[in-house]
Amino acid sequence: MSRPHTMFVQTQRVSWSDSLYRDIRGDVAVKLLSLDPQSGAATAVLRYPAGWRRPEPEYLDALEEFYVLDGEIELNGQRYGHDCYACLPAGLMREAAASQPGAVVLTMWNRAPVAHLGRAAPAGLFDPALHVPHHDAHAKGLDGWEQNTHTRYLPGTGVQTLRVDPYTKEITILYSALPFRFMEKRWTHEHVQEMYLLAGEYSINDVGVMRPGAYAWWEPQKLHGPYGSLTGFMMLVRSCGGPLVNVIPPEPVTVDFAAPYRPLLPPAHAAHRGESDTHARY
Repeated sequence: MSRPHTMFVQTQRVSWSDSLYRDIRGDVAVKLLSLDPQSGAATAVLRYPAGWRRPEPEYLDALEEFYVLDGEIELNGQRYGHDCYACLPAGLMREAAASQPGAVVLTMWNRAPVAHLGRAAPAGLFDPALHVPHHDAHAKGLDGWEQNTHTRYLPGTGVQTLRVDPYTKEITILYSALPFRFMEKRWTHEHVQEMYLLAGEYSINDVGVMRPGAYAWWEPQKLHGPYGSLTGFMMLVRSCGGPLVNVIPPEPVTVDFAAPYRPLLPPAHAAHRGESDTHARY
């Protein structure tokens, strides 16, 4: 993976632009959050206008994950409202798509997607083991989640699993914590961790206070922390490249719940520095 380390950018500071990929959804505005220039894999916030329609059948040759931040979108007759998630593998036939009220959708592709109109995907491209057709986060609770047979998340935190890749063990989850939750350690991961804050505040000593709409692409072997939250928080977390495995040095560090904003941003986000002045999600 060659996306740059981003820790962190507030999506509210990123401007809307034209479609990221010429071949698909050219009528949808985009806030680009991270991009792999080699594979075209990307994470972006998409804004579908009210009345948007894609009536012709198609399939993409890339896997697409999405999480609805606002509004509603419909695909193959299934409606996805606020806090709904799906994982759509390459080769999935999309008979029709629409958004009557409009929608704002956090979207992740594992490569640059190409749309193939009006015909079925080649045999073997679609892998049903990767398919999460519809997951309504409002309909499920938060539970403790076993990272492996020996480790659980800390008391005061909760997880809702959205996806587990059966081959790589990559995960997509909602991760939440109660107010006054903190961990007095720095930490990193064995693989990339991608984060998008949906609610609350999440303070990290060395980079500042993440607020709703904060986005991070956390490269492995880069220590950050410790963290704490006076409000509690909920975020969408993805492990990319393998399972989520924390690496935590033993030295304790006192938490700063009001850490100053000192982001580590790549050149593409240099103009997007700044804290959020709103609790909106994007």
